Amino acid sequence: MKRMSETQIQKHMKSIDARRKILANGVESVCKGFSTALFVWGPGGLGKSHVLREMLEGVSGTAWRHHTAHSTPKALFLSLLNDQTAVHLYEDCEKILKTDLSASILRAACGAPDQRERLITYETNTEKLRLKFTGGIIFATNENLSRINGPMQAVASRFRPIKWDMTLEERIACILTIAKRPTTRNGILLDAKECTKVANELVDMTTDSTGSVDLDLRLFCEHALPAYAQAKQTPGMKWKDLLQAKLIGCATTMDDTQTERTRKLQQLAQKIDREGGSAKEKLAKWKKETELGQAIYYRHLKAGKAGK
Repeated sequence: MKRMSETQIQKHMKSIDARRKILANGVESVCKGFSTALFVWGPGGLGKSHVLREMLEGVSGTAWRHHTAHSTPKALFLSLLNDQTAVHLYEDCEKILKTDLSASILRAACGAPDQRERLITYETNTEKLRLKFTGGIIFATNENLSRINGPMQAVASRFRPIKWDMTLEERIACILTIAKRPTTRNGILLDAKECTKVANELVDMTTDSTGSVDLDLRLFCEHALPAYAQAKQTPGMKWKDLLQAKLIGCATTMDDTQTERTRKLQQLAQKIDREGGSAKEKLAKWKKETELGQAIYYRHLKAGKAGK
């Protein structure tokens, strides 16, 4: 894929920052008590949780709590009871949101009609617990709760969830921006030049192919960079082979997968060319099948014919 210029990177980062400000306003609204809840959803691996945690630390300091799982509705209730005035961030908690009792507790915490007191009760045969919650609730999920049938749908619809997503170009720009900073993985220092090299290789591996792997920030930060750091410490090890094995779920060499991918693309380009039609129609078929551009089509078509 053609390398992105610095001007293009800045343009895409400006677009991301504009949406980040909208999200920041929502977080601030909950932290300052103007709103009782905020719902944020979008694909995994694009930094929703990181952005929300960063914003909460900036606005609330230590007056917020982070939850990634609860085993029982009672554990959920007790977490709110212990911090009744705090802002509670829930992520990766989709399972508990589908439990009627847990969802009832969270619905009560999100808000009562006409701004009445948010009273939450938990009753069993042996005990009756009650609390008045004055804090805030923030959800980070991969799916839009307001569009999914379940006990949280109605309350999510009322708060109008905000979607956090990025186009492919924005993801590339964000990864290249992150790569400008040196980092350490398992004690191995990677300078900005090395990080940028890894970023560009990852972009090529995930965009110039017909594979189903989507490029995201997590692939770069949690898989590509650690693989490169490990290879840097281990003579003879190829970091791209290790990463490729993770991406496609099997142990093979990068050279083999690239050769096979190139062969398939060349065959597809030749097939489309043999089917006939105008140049515009051929390119439309190519883009539909591969999501790749015109230059790559003609490159593979030429290479395929030359190899006959």
